[in-house]
Amino acid sequence: MVPALPTPVARLGAALGLFQTYGLPFHWNRGPSAAWWEPIRRTASRGLGRLVDERLGPRPITAGEYAGSLPVSLPVAEARLWDAGFVRNPFARLKTRDGVPERASWVHRDRPLARRQLHLMLFPNADGGTDVYAHAEPSSVNPLLAGAHLDGVGQNVREGVERARECLSLRTDDATTAAPDGPWHTGLE
Repeated sequence: MVPALPTPVARLGAALGLFQTYGLPFHWNRGPSAAWWEPIRRTASRGLGRLVDERLGPRPITAGEYAGSLPVSLPVAEARLWDAGFVRNPFARLKTRDGVPERASWVHRDRPLARRQLHLMLFPNADGGTDVYAHAEPSSVNPLLAGAHLDGVGQNVREGVERARECLSLRTDDATTAAPDGPWHTGLE
């Protein structure tokens, strides 16, 4: 078992994420053209999960996190998210669906040091569209909330799914599982 990340280190990581996202507010760093972050994130999440703290490593996405789909390709979906005020989330833990890693992670916060964020995980689907999974949680870039974020304290899948559906006009006809009113692992223990 990998030891848990000490709180000061988690806070430092959150501060680095805050700087990366808001201290370098360039399209190439946090917008659709920042897709170069994704292979780095996949590799980092796998390594950090094995060597530092398993909470940083990949985890399977759950059916309850499915918010719906957009009938557009991943690049078009990312452009829409950017236009709606979302930013790329390169320090996010990698999610997988049937063993396949997500293609992108995006987040919306009301302000840089917001207490909560809406986190979206994107996967291409067989129809050429984009499946969107979501949860709301404590902000990953607020150093005061780093421990709660890592532990999933205050995470709420239902809140995230509902917010994603409200702001993105998602198709939900293939949503078959109710979103849990709590963290992603609610009901899995």
